[in-house]
Parts: sequence; structure tokens; C-alpha cells
Amino acid sequence: MNHTIILTIILVSLGIAILAADTAKPIIHVFYKNKRPSQKALGRINEALDNFRDRYAIHYHDIEDEANAELIQSFGLPSTHFPVAVVIEGKFTARFGDRIASFVHFPSFMHGIGRHEGNWSISDLEAALEDNSLLLDENILPELEEGHTEGECE
Repeated sequence: MNHTIILTIILVSLGIAILAADTAKPIIHVFYKNKRPSQKALGRINEALDNFRDRYAIHYHDIEDEANAELIQSFGLPSTHFPVAVVIEGKFTARFGDRIASFVHFPSFMHGIGRHEGNWSISDLEAALEDNSLLLDENILPELEEGHTEGECE
């Protein structure tokens, strides 16, 4: 009987330690849509994140799920349509020398899609994940080019 109690205590303690270790990691929130262009961007984002999964807890959120509306608003993400975003510890804007990049809308490898072309690259994301000091305290939404209303992002 005593062995069972001791074993139970050990297993519970181990489980708590594992949960505590994961919650101590910085959190990345990845927002996506279940549409082809967003999924294409998500695939490349995931390839980049694969190199950092041991350092970050990564949470995925479907933009079109109403349950995520409050979280989207809490980070200051667009209140209207956006196809993808990556938020690192509450921040989605980074400075690279004299250039600002916000991990919102499509990354640069998707330029030409016609709408929601962001100002960031996958290498920008990797650099910010490697060095969080690049992240700004203020999140800045990128300005989208006017006139780009056609494309396959819907």
C-alpha cells in the first residue's frame, strides 16, 4: 500500500514538473485561416518554428473561430480580415536596423498574391525568435498598399 502511495506521489510530482517547465517557456501565438494561401504561409512559418519548439510554447488559433476574437483584439491585431499573424510574447513588431517588420499578413515569399502583403520575411521571424531584443514594445500594424483588391487570399 505504501509503495502505491509513494509511486502516485512521484508520478503526480513528475507531471506537475513537466507542466511547469512548458508554461515557463515564452509563448508564440500563431493565427491562421483554413484557406489555401494562409495554409501555404502557415507551412513555411511552421518550418521556421520547428527550430524553436524546444524554446517556446506554440499555440495555434483559427482567425475565423469566434472563440479567438477577444485574443485577437487583445494583441491589437487587425479588427478586419487578415490571413496570418505570429505574436511572440505579446509582440508582433521588430526592428531590423532602420526597417520595421510586423508579423501580420502574408510574409514576403507570398508577394504577388494580390492582397494582404506584409512587410516581413521568414528570416525576419527567425531572427526575432533567436533574439527577442529585436521585438518592439509597441505593436505596429503594417500599412497595406491601396488598390490591391484582387487575389486568391480570400
